Amino acid sequence: MSISIDTLSQQKVKVSNAAHLLNSSIRKDIGIQAIGGCTPIAHVANRYGVSRKFVYQQKEKALEGISQAFEKQVPNDKVLFYIPVTKQWLVQVVLALIFICRASYQGVSEFFRDILDQPISKGTIHNIVYEHLATAKKINAQQDLSHVQVGLHDEIYQAGDPVLVGCCARSTYCYLLSLEETCDANSWGVHLLDLMAKQGLNPKHTVIDGGKAARCGQKEAWPDIPALGDTFHGLKPFLEMVSYLENRALETLKTVEGLRHKIKGRRGEWKDVDKRTTLYEKLLKAEDAHDKALDLANDVRILYGWLKNEVFALVGPSYCVRKELLMFIVEELRAREVFSHKIIPVRTYLENHKDNLLEFVSIMESQFNAIAGEFEVPVTAVLAIYELQGMPPSSQKRWQMHVELQEKLRSKFYGIESSVHEILKKTVRANSLVENLNSRLRTYFTLRRELGNDYLDFLQFFLNHRRFMRSECKERIGKSPAELLTGIRHEHWLEMLGFELFKKAA
Repeated sequence: MSISIDTLSQQKVKVSNAAHLLNSSIRKDIGIQAIGGCTPIAHVANRYGVSRKFVYQQKEKALEGISQAFEKQVPNDKVLFYIPVTKQWLVQVVLALIFICRASYQGVSEFFRDILDQPISKGTIHNIVYEHLATAKKINAQQDLSHVQVGLHDEIYQAGDPVLVGCCARSTYCYLLSLEETCDANSWGVHLLDLMAKQGLNPKHTVIDGGKAARCGQKEAWPDIPALGDTFHGLKPFLEMVSYLENRALETLKTVEGLRHKIKGRRGEWKDVDKRTTLYEKLLKAEDAHDKALDLANDVRILYGWLKNEVFALVGPSYCVRKELLMFIVEELRAREVFSHKIIPVRTYLENHKDNLLEFVSIMESQFNAIAGEFEVPVTAVLAIYELQGMPPSSQKRWQMHVELQEKLRSKFYGIESSVHEILKKTVRANSLVENLNSRLRTYFTLRRELGNDYLDFLQFFLNHRRFMRSECKERIGKSPAELLTGIRHEHWLEMLGFELFKKAA
């Protein structure tokens, strides 16, 4: 007696054939049953001998058909609404195209010609922008910057000319956007002194990358305000170096595999003894090179993990331990410089900025000391709660420590934990936000061969008063950087320039 066993492929063929044999009426019944929700999808699939995927497909078709039945069909040529086209409205369109759509003057002129059937010259577009420039400048100058707690400074280059950029780490408000002839300490110092004297800019500290000009300028203008290092510029080149070394190890492995194939392949067997010996010698050298490249890539990957997860981590060891570990990483990189030229710039950056890169840790520790004094508890208790924040929620050790600290600190526990949370939330380790701002600025700069500070003033006004449509930070959605900075609602940026926004009739 023979027993037939269906293989997986045979079962799939049967299900596929069953689905193909179903007519439209049965498919409709499957979709209706799937929509109803009374019968599980698996039961519907078994009943008709089809897959669950097929049932879901019929469900989607049925839902699409219902949606089309109830959807109001509007002819493409039907007039939806009218816009009262006035000169003021056309001016709004010009400004919106330039700043919202990042259009060039040529693009605005082409839009008016092709869409609105209304000619407009580049000179007129230029005059429209500069007609409202004074209002934008005035609003920029009137902004109170005393709310800025942490400043982020960087520079971006356009056609070889530096543009100095400064923004608030919390609200992303751009308080400095200036084109300069040279990027030196004097340029930075003059602007920082001006912002402090006229608009009250006085942050607790700033975060700056490795640029000497910005650091020297701040030291001269704000000698009492520390400039922290930027961990982003310490990690990014390091990770790029790790990727380079891993790719190099992969290339050496391909070489080894290629030589093995030549030796073991059919043609390799036909080669004479001398040629096979030569191939074996090449293979030994290739295997040795691969082993060295792989060891180097693994070592550097481990060093990168220590730098990211221990030295630059928000929750981690003490300042002294981090500094020792950073110097250990520097020395380990120095010992491997002979194997790759990519290691030298990474090691040099970490070594030159070893002090300011970890300054955020010393600031946090001073704040923890202040919390200990406020709640009259040992600083070790505050540090224990700080350490608790770095443990995974699923860790049994975390909850054991949590219970022990609760019993020890009693009613003070939650107050200290809340203060520690607030410190961690406000701690800024990188100036990646200003890098993000620079990337947005680049989309405006690429449309112009030359920049002027007048245009930058208007662009600064627009960026600070346009509302975010989306953001990874939920508190930013629907708010502008100016509103996030001050907590005060303002009008739409076009209304701030004196325009009345178009509203459709109800």
